[in-house]
Amino acid sequence: RGSRFLDNDALKAIAPEEVTPDPKRVAAAKASFGALSSLGAGDPDIAQACMRPCPPDGLPYLGRLPSATNAFIAAGHNCWGILWAPVTGLAMSELLLDGAPACVDFRPFDPARFSKSSKGARGRRQGAAPVGEQW
Repeated sequence: RGSRFLDNDALKAIAPEEVTPDPKRVAAAKASFGALSSLGAGDPDIAQACMRPCPPDGLPYLGRLPSATNAFIAAGHNCWGILWAPVTGLAMSELLLDGAPACVDFRPFDPARFSKSSKGARGRRQGAAPVGEQW
């Protein structure tokens, strides 16, 4: 429940019916939506949970794939994909057309940051603070 990083073995071990919504997060989302619109005044018809792609450090992969020629990636935005789409599109277009993004520094998003030669991040939690979306 909630955001946590699962390695490949842990992810494969989870049956789809085990992925369930966290009632506290559903209540927080309902309260947030209810404050924005009268459509959120009642209880939701359904509450669902899903797996979302997210690298261990909570940052997306943006840039060139180091092991391929002319291959690029923009993925792993977790729940922030829609919010980050405009700047991601702009930055990726700058990378493709100009050779480097001008609007954002891509170093924190380097697709190679988890390769064996990279210094690893600490995972889905930074100390006691969870990484990723916060309701």
